[in-house]
Amino acid sequence: MMAGIKLVDKKGSTLHDYPYSTPARKCPHFWIINVTPPGPAHCIHHCLYCYAREAIYSNRSAETLIYRNLPELVEKDLKRISICPPILLSTISDPCQPIPELQAEVKRLVALLMYYGVSLAITTKGDPGFLLDLPGFISYRPKFIAVTIEGTSDILHLLSPAAPPLENRLTTVHRLSALGIDALIRFDPVFIHLFQVLYGNAWFEKIEALIKDFAGTGAKHIVSSTGRLPRKSAGPDGTSLWQRIWDLIHRHSPQAAVKFENEYSYEHGGTSQGYRLRKDIRLALHRRLRALAEENGMTYATCQELSAAESDSPGLAHCERFVLPFTRKLPNGRFQAIDGCTANCHVLCRNLEQPPCGHPELALLRPFRTGSLR
Repeated sequence: MMAGIKLVDKKGSTLHDYPYSTPARKCPHFWIINVTPPGPAHCIHHCLYCYAREAIYSNRSAETLIYRNLPELVEKDLKRISICPPILLSTISDPCQPIPELQAEVKRLVALLMYYGVSLAITTKGDPGFLLDLPGFISYRPKFIAVTIEGTSDILHLLSPAAPPLENRLTTVHRLSALGIDALIRFDPVFIHLFQVLYGNAWFEKIEALIKDFAGTGAKHIVSSTGRLPRKSAGPDGTSLWQRIWDLIHRHSPQAAVKFENEYSYEHGGTSQGYRLRKDIRLALHRRLRALAEENGMTYATCQELSAAESDSPGLAHCERFVLPFTRKLPNGRFQAIDGCTANCHVLCRNLEQPPCGHPELALLRPFRTGSLR
């Protein structure tokens, strides 16, 4: 049963980005705006592998908390800067949950971002259809929408049981693509041991069928990973993400759980740390998946766990394919896309004295600060 809904004010600036610590990170340098606090009650999808409910800073309220003042805070931030990063909604909870209060706030926020003309990305397992009646939303550029699909219907039932089922997610991508909206699929995380215990020797045939289904939606791109699992719990139940996945596999096959334990090893370096599928196995998997995607008319990239040279389709500006440039403030206070910018600051602009935005300091491995965006 859904918890009660409570609208709350967020305090302070919304300007936040990933903890960039290496030029190996391949994603656009997003300004991330989360529409709720982190915590188990604030996303009704209850995905088994969700890191946000494990975070030490999670809000443990029993109510579903939704920020009600984001447009006002974002507008304050926009008035203080002259260079705006692409904006991503939302990494710690789904911005398209079927909660009327949440959708109303997200709609207000997206309307503001469109008014100011900034680049926009939305990541969801839900249905962003409630945004389609916003005047100009369908044709608005630059933007893309990423829909996460972790596997077959059986696997979604195990990993994200309260999120929309497979057919709904495929229908969402098809609808977006048919409207001309840039849409990609996040095939992420892919737990091959779960595929193997459910489908035996036919496990990769199930993946092949999925890739064909993805292509059938009109999606142009797939981003994939095999997961990064901490074994240390930050939650009150003492169970780590690694343990949750191990328990799930063990219920189906103790032997497969042993294989999972042997093949997920600790890695420190690159863009993050945690237990990952052994590199030789994941490299072979991603190269097979890339070949399948390209055979079906799509491009392919991995999320963080391999370099672009190792695993990605050639010619991509970043791992999510669709270019979302930084934007520059005009005299009227609105923003305009910067020609030649990919927002992949730490890779493509790292050694440029004069990058397209004119701010070489943005290529440094530092978090966003208002001063660097003025």
